[in-house]
Amino acid sequence: MNRTQHLAMLEAMKIDKKNLLKYQQIYKYAYLLSDGVFKIVFAEEKDHTLLISLVNAMLDLHDGDAIKSITLEMQEYPGIFSKKDCILDIIGTTNAGEKVLVEVQQKKDKFFRDRVQYYLSRVIENQVHVNEKYELPRIYFLGLLDFEMFPEEPAEYIHHVDEMCHGKKFFPKIQKVFVEIDKFFELENAGTTHDDNSEAAQWLRALKAIIKEEPAPEKILQNETFRHLINSVKLINFAEELFNAEVKNMTDLRAEHEEGLAEGRELGQAEGREQGLSEGREQGLAEGREQGLAEGREQGLSEGREQGLSEGRELGQAEGELKRAREIAAKMLAKNKPVEEIVEFTELTESEIHAIESTP
Repeated sequence: MNRTQHLAMLEAMKIDKKNLLKYQQIYKYAYLLSDGVFKIVFAEEKDHTLLISLVNAMLDLHDGDAIKSITLEMQEYPGIFSKKDCILDIIGTTNAGEKVLVEVQQKKDKFFRDRVQYYLSRVIENQVHVNEKYELPRIYFLGLLDFEMFPEEPAEYIHHVDEMCHGKKFFPKIQKVFVEIDKFFELENAGTTHDDNSEAAQWLRALKAIIKEEPAPEKILQNETFRHLINSVKLINFAEELFNAEVKNMTDLRAEHEEGLAEGRELGQAEGREQGLSEGREQGLAEGREQGLAEGREQGLSEGREQGLSEGRELGQAEGELKRAREIAAKMLAKNKPVEEIVEFTELTESEIHAIESTP
């Protein structure tokens, strides 16, 4: 189940909670990147094997650097004085005393980078106490993104972001890694990542099978960790109460969805002129055109001129205007109005009006 399908399920449950049963018959898996499902799968497991495997893969930690165990903490650093709270999806401390922050971001947000820096600053602030040296532990931030954050790097889906000075990392103790999940799906569909056998790629192939409701590759099914992941995220496993809580926040979820859809269409149109739209962007443009065509026919000339429709809506409006103008011209011809008057009123050409006049 993807985010759009998850949102549709919540809409249906808002009408009738029993609709969850219908979705459990349609979809095999829950939307793994929703806050509630993600925390249940990765934070409530007793030994956190899934979380440790995910973080080691995405941060590319191996051998002595790999996380062996992790202790999770409260997800919130309360605001002090007039400062905002800091709430992450997962905050943990590894066996080596390192801090691990995991945040799932479902939609594009122009202040997301600011929020990441704020989260890190609040966590850093809580590390050094009075009478202690200014010695920080290593801090890892892992951002799992269901949107494209780095369009300037179309062939890269994992991004290690560091502060650099003269070609070297200025402060290597803080490591920020962002994973563009949907970009990997697109690269995988295009065959670009088929030779990528990294642990991160294997994890993302497992996520793709879950989110896209696709058969998992045989190599994924042979892996005990991924079999455990797939079983953990089955929709039938999640109680109605989890989704009821999200239904209460439907207004915020819908606003996020609409904002993301609008941004996606705008980005899709710009990139479509340069390099062609991806599957998702093509769908967004098609939806825009269909919506514009319907609204153009319904709203007519006046509302179309006032509002101005996007590329898809303009197409629908133009067709609606032309059809309406021809209908008006036909009625005026039937009343023997002069051609010059019809031209002025409908803005059709004389040849168009004569063509209508000669049509039986």
